[in-house]
Amino acid sequence: MIDRENLINALAASMGVTKLDDSRYAASRYDAKTGTLYCNGMAISKSTAEKAIKYFESVERKCNSDDPDGRELKMIYRCAIEAIRMMQTEKVKKLLSEDAKEISEQNKAKRS
Repeated sequence: MIDRENLINALAASMGVTKLDDSRYAASRYDAKTGTLYCNGMAISKSTAEKAIKYFESVERKCNSDDPDGRELKMIYRCAIEAIRMMQTEKVKKLLSEDAKEISEQNKAKRS
C-alpha cells in the first residue's frame, strides 16, 4: 500500500501537483469529528455506518444457529456490527483523533 501511495505522490509531483487529498490516496483513516471513514477513495459517513449496522443485524437474524456455517456467519455479522459500534464510541473516537494528529504531524515532517 505504501509503494502505491509513493508512486501516486511521485507521479503527481512530477506533474506539478503539490498537495493530494489524503482521504483519497492515503491509507484508510477515520475522522472522529465527523464520524466519517475514508478508505479506497470513498467517504463513508456516520449515517452509512448506521445503515450497515441495520443491514448486518437483519442478515444475522436470518442465519440458522443450528447449522455450523450459519453460526459462523452470525459471528461474522456480529463482528462487523460491533466493530462499527466500537468505532463510534467516545473513547475510540478520542484515540483515533489523537492518532490522526500524530500521523498528520509525521506527514508534515516528511514533506519538509
